[in-house]
Amino acid sequence: MHPRFATTWLLALLFAGASSAVAAEDLPPDVLVKSRWIELTRADFDRALTRVPKKLRSDFTTSPKRVQMMLDSLVVMKTLAAQAKAHGTRPVAVSPNPDNDPDRPLAAGELARIQKDAERSFDEQKPAFEAKAREKYAIDRKTYVAPPEVRLSDIAIEIKDRGDTAALARAKEARARLIAGEDFARVAREYSDDQTTRDKGGALPFVTRNQLAKEYADGVFALTRVGEISEPIKGPSAYHVVRLEERRPERELTFDEARDRIMAELRTQYIGEQRDLRLQAISNDDTIEVNQPAVDALVTRVDPALLKPKKLPRAVAK
Repeated sequence: MHPRFATTWLLALLFAGASSAVAAEDLPPDVLVKSRWIELTRADFDRALTRVPKKLRSDFTTSPKRVQMMLDSLVVMKTLAAQAKAHGTRPVAVSPNPDNDPDRPLAAGELARIQKDAERSFDEQKPAFEAKAREKYAIDRKTYVAPPEVRLSDIAIEIKDRGDTAALARAKEARARLIAGEDFARVAREYSDDQTTRDKGGALPFVTRNQLAKEYADGVFALTRVGEISEPIKGPSAYHVVRLEERRPERELTFDEARDRIMAELRTQYIGEQRDLRLQAISNDDTIEVNQPAVDALVTRVDPALLKPKKLPRAVAK
């Protein structure tokens, strides 16, 4: 049984399945794989091998799996490059490309074209996908939730120019005035160094925990009573005095609120499926011919008898 190339784009490319690869004498000795699109030669493999660090190459070529993965990736890349030329696809700059391989930009361009075609196809079928989105929401609605949110008023005292001790002292001073009953907006305009909120009296919009720095979020979400004023909270660059204005608990999103997220998920899934179909078509190309003896010769065979076991220290051997 002869191996054939099964492709999953440069992630876990392994020989799998079976095909009727031609005998070695039917292909030139330097041609490893041939299809309607490409000829992959020993020179192509050797050039790719130079990208492997020199000290690792001997280990690389003794691994049939690694050699097969490299061959698979070369077949995919060269086929995509050939298809790019056939479709008039423009190359896309790729980095790194140390040996200026012309196939890499062409293959990248073809993948980009596949993605754009899939995006356009998705948009043309938008009503059908929105119906799927409603089905997905109905089945998985409990997974579409809005996390807890808080609305705050904030006074930020920057540490950089004052130093930690002075900034903390100023934050405590501002808090003492608030606890004494002074208007928060007035104190914020006098004390806060945050220019974006100072003129608004320190008012902030609703935020979730993930939108805040961890230290700040821990202090803010520890507040439980509306109107509660925090002790100074040390953030990454400032001390903050915060008043809790409002809390919103976790809640299920309506379909209208979840629509964009679900449609984005379906779009990503569809584009991935279309890309995979193209790559599977490369794997399933019935014109692929494999020069199996030449492929086998790429793997360096090591005689197990030449691998002498290391001697263990006497204490360990016992």
